[in-house]
Amino acid sequence: MMNLELRRKEIESRLTEIRGLVDNEKDIKALEALESETTNLQEERSVIDKKMAIASKAEIKPIVIEKKSKVDKEKLELRATSLRESRVIQVSSEEILLPEHTASGLDPLPFKQVSTLVDRVNVINLNGGETYKKSFVKSNGVAGTTTEGGAYATTEPSFGYLTISKVKITAYTEITEELEKLPAIPYQAEVLRNINISLKKKISEQILRGAGTTNTFTGIFSDAAVALADTTPLEIEAITDSTLDDIVFAYGGDEEVEGGAVLILNKNDLRAFAGLKTQEGRKVHTIDYVNKTIDGIPYIINSNCKAISDKNTVAGEYGIAYGALKNYEVPVFSPVEIGKSTDYKFKDGIISYKASVFTGGNVVGYNGFLRIKKKAAA
Repeated sequence: MMNLELRRKEIESRLTEIRGLVDNEKDIKALEALESETTNLQEERSVIDKKMAIASKAEIKPIVIEKKSKVDKEKLELRATSLRESRVIQVSSEEILLPEHTASGLDPLPFKQVSTLVDRVNVINLNGGETYKKSFVKSNGVAGTTTEGGAYATTEPSFGYLTISKVKITAYTEITEELEKLPAIPYQAEVLRNINISLKKKISEQILRGAGTTNTFTGIFSDAAVALADTTPLEIEAITDSTLDDIVFAYGGDEEVEGGAVLILNKNDLRAFAGLKTQEGRKVHTIDYVNKTIDGIPYIINSNCKAISDKNTVAGEYGIAYGALKNYEVPVFSPVEIGKSTDYKFKDGIISYKASVFTGGNVVGYNGFLRIKKKAAA
């Protein structure tokens, strides 16, 4: 019996200690309210966890709330507010930045670099030659009437002579060895193409502007052109509605209006022809930009011609030439030779290219071109 009584007292003492942990009903309700709020926060946290996992796969550590007899409610609310405000979405940089790519081609300059004049003059192959002598007819004789036993009329033609000496035209280019070895873009091929273009540019300039001195062409605009010594240049002050007719009728002999001639001019002068209009507002000339003709007369644009329509062109400057292109010859005394060397700047890893061609040029047709120069303003 004694043992049973001691056991009962021990149980009652234990129950009293448990009840002492929650000593009033108000605390019990507060604890229940906190437990309910904790449940709500855990549910909200679960929703946020799902959104954050989708956006960035970021890990949010679970909130652990210890159940105590007295819980600081304000701290709990602060924790919930902080959780709501820290919703940061991170976007992976892989969706924005792409690997660097290099195009395999090298876009050339989209505009023509060399006048077609170079390809349309009369080029002849004299490989291995030094000079080229040319004869041309200046005039033919006129037959006469003769009485019986009289002397025959003399009809000996008149000849002229000229010499074309070889001119050395060169080009030199340097590139780094990295450019040559890059497999993606053909820089080396473009360098070689550039060398050929540069040689043609110089020849184009010499055909018109060559001075006719040592190591130069005798250009169409040169006073040293023997075949044009007897021609009188046409002088014009500006491009007008009669300019084209004046040029066409001033060229050639007295017996014919010559066909097959080409107008060589600056692009700005072509624009001046295109801008001419009648009093009724119609264009004076029909210009075909595809076939490159003005009223059916072929034209070639060359930047080495001074624009007569330009205010800055000095009076007396040659600006337009008109004639048959066969009347200008360009003998080629050697093929274009291109050499490559890595020795000159070996230490710097520089590769050198040099190119040369021996050629020359001169007007070979008597009065073969009409030259038009700018006239001083009256």
